[in-house]
Amino acid sequence: MENYYVFCDESGTPSKNDGLKHFIYACVLIKESDIDRARKIRNDISEKFLNGNLIKASNRAISKNISTRIKILKYLCDNLDFHIHSLIIEKSSLVSKGLGFKPVFIKFFQKILFNDLAGKVSSFKVFIDSTGNDDFQKSLKKFIVSEIPILQTNLFSQANKYQLKSDEEEELIQLADFISNTLLHIYSESKRVSNWEELFNILEPKLFKPSVFPYNSILNQTDNEDNFRVSETIYRSVLETIERFRENNIDKVKNLIVNHLVYISRIYPTRLVETYELKDEIRRVTNQEISLESIRLHIRDLRYKGVVIISKAGKSGYKIAVNEEDISSYFQHYLSYIIPMLEKANIADEVLKLGLSSQNYNKINKFIKVLKQPD
Repeated sequence: MENYYVFCDESGTPSKNDGLKHFIYACVLIKESDIDRARKIRNDISEKFLNGNLIKASNRAISKNISTRIKILKYLCDNLDFHIHSLIIEKSSLVSKGLGFKPVFIKFFQKILFNDLAGKVSSFKVFIDSTGNDDFQKSLKKFIVSEIPILQTNLFSQANKYQLKSDEEEELIQLADFISNTLLHIYSESKRVSNWEELFNILEPKLFKPSVFPYNSILNQTDNEDNFRVSETIYRSVLETIERFRENNIDKVKNLIVNHLVYISRIYPTRLVETYELKDEIRRVTNQEISLESIRLHIRDLRYKGVVIISKAGKSGYKIAVNEEDISSYFQHYLSYIIPMLEKANIADEVLKLGLSSQNYNKINKFIKVLKQPD
């Protein structure tokens, strides 16, 4: 069984007043056998791109230069075998007053972070960027180790499996700092960059399905890791249809709706987007207020234009089709309406055939024929 070393850091702050909608934890998972290579790659990045400085998101060479960020990301992903486990927290949706306190926030979400990770790999050792004073670090460590069984030592494994370190004490934490900040530039509206898709394309092969909080109806939490991946053939075909729509579309609101659905389909392939989120996005970009009913009518019109926007039974919201399951869901959704309607029409047809004269029945039967054999 291969043991993983897990290097973790975060981007954002627990405060709802920092101008950021999201707080993101990122864990870089590296096999124990690859640790020496990882240290070499970290040193190479520091020397090649940052004049020997630490790899930190706050470094101006990274924060003010998207091309340098992209070069570092490509070099890292091309030269090191690793995976990324992430937790994306939408702070604006947090309602518990307790989560407004930083110590509570950190303990609560680190517990979620490592519980989720324990479901993805069977053996790991954590090195996470230290936070708070010594007393809080002792309290945090005691809490996390007590809550996460996989981090508890026993007679046969006395190694400390959860360590709070600075990114100078454990330099590989710098990779997690860089990646968590890059994820913030992809996932959070206030920090999203125009190159977000290029960043995402580089990281995508390394990403486990992100964990997202709060868990609510807009996320299809039951989908497994396989359904997180898109079917390239189907997704490409759906996007080609969208491009044809864009070529002939002059409606800004419809274009915004499509753009947001496509964006979500890239970063959260299984996510359903609620109408209120589309309303917020339209307001954010255009300062225009639009009713939820108008958005539903725009969705209807887009479907008539051939844009494959699906809904799922028992869930609210919309998404772009990305795989076979989505296409099946798309047609099942409409069949659930069409088949009962045809059955009712057939029953009415039989009743009328018995109760009306041939002349009167023939006047009405033309409607039944249209339902059964539309032009």
